[in-house]
Amino acid sequence: MTAPPTSADVVIVGGGIMGLTTAERLTARGHRVIVVDDTGATGGATSVSGGLVRAFEPTAAHAAWAAESCAVYQARGPHGDWPALREDGSLTLIDRSGLRRATAALDVAHSAGHEAEVLTPGDIARRFPSLTVPDHLLGVLEPHAGWLPAADVARAVRRDAGDRLKLHTDRATALLHSDARIRGVRTTTGTVYADAVLLAAGAGSEPLAASVGVRLPLRTRAIGYCLFRTESSAGLPTVVDHTTGAWLRPWGDGETVLAGVTSTVTGVPITVRRDVSATEEQRVRAVLKDRCPALAHAPVVGGVAAYDCLTTDGPGTVTAWPRPRGLVTAVGWNGGGFKLAPAVGRHTADRIVEVLAR
Repeated sequence: MTAPPTSADVVIVGGGIMGLTTAERLTARGHRVIVVDDTGATGGATSVSGGLVRAFEPTAAHAAWAAESCAVYQARGPHGDWPALREDGSLTLIDRSGLRRATAALDVAHSAGHEAEVLTPGDIARRFPSLTVPDHLLGVLEPHAGWLPAADVARAVRRDAGDRLKLHTDRATALLHSDARIRGVRTTTGTVYADAVLLAAGAGSEPLAASVGVRLPLRTRAIGYCLFRTESSAGLPTVVDHTTGAWLRPWGDGETVLAGVTSTVTGVPITVRRDVSATEEQRVRAVLKDRCPALAHAPVVGGVAAYDCLTTDGPGTVTAWPRPRGLVTAVGWNGGGFKLAPAVGRHTADRIVEVLAR
């Protein structure tokens, strides 16, 4: 038996960190929001996010959002009740040839009040003896950045949204529209009516947008990481290497490192597995051993194989579509959405409020 129709001011399809931060900003303005996600809040890719947080973002399109979001995380959210940022430091490695672009991004971070400095490979070796960085790279160190348990943060965001946020653990099957205007969402248990709909469900947003004639150039991509047990992890910062796609961070107990390498495999299923294949382990080791030699032979004690969603024509975007009016999309964050989520949520909520006022 299907549930009776329900209504809200806004329906958000996708209960990950992007959908939830948007919902919290909308409820803070007094709007009623229903989040539709068949995995429940934080049940998808957010549940296994590495949770890296930094203000410095070399990608120009997202530099300001990264700086804004880092400040929100450092403040523990709008009400000061999110988990505390693990300030192990963040080291972003870039090629020397990209210094000019990096300087512009550094200016954005500094203007937002964040501390960051450029380190040479020699500086890095002295501060972090367990890391090895070749001469053609530079590092941007943020001493007050680091990482957060992503799923715990998402749950805190949902609590902040309060009673004006309702969660429907259903699967959205189509968008409803008439007279070139969004009317709501059809789900596996009924219909939810609303004047605005946000699609923030990663690759799952693509077929829903297509149901009203909107094309989203999205595809899934494989992501994975390993947990390495090593006594050499003490004092490690989070590390993001823009030249190889490698990244790592402390796991939290002082003897384990979480590490992964960006994948080029696309078109993967939308599933999360709490394990890692021997092939993926070897791929991660092959890259990370050149940056953190202790990982070359460290035993693997766990891992994750999952997915993210990327756009085929540029960085992630927030779009309020002219037709059908009332449709907003926030998609394509290419695995880096967590560090941007507070700013993207604020910006997306602003766009939705504009849509509701028309």
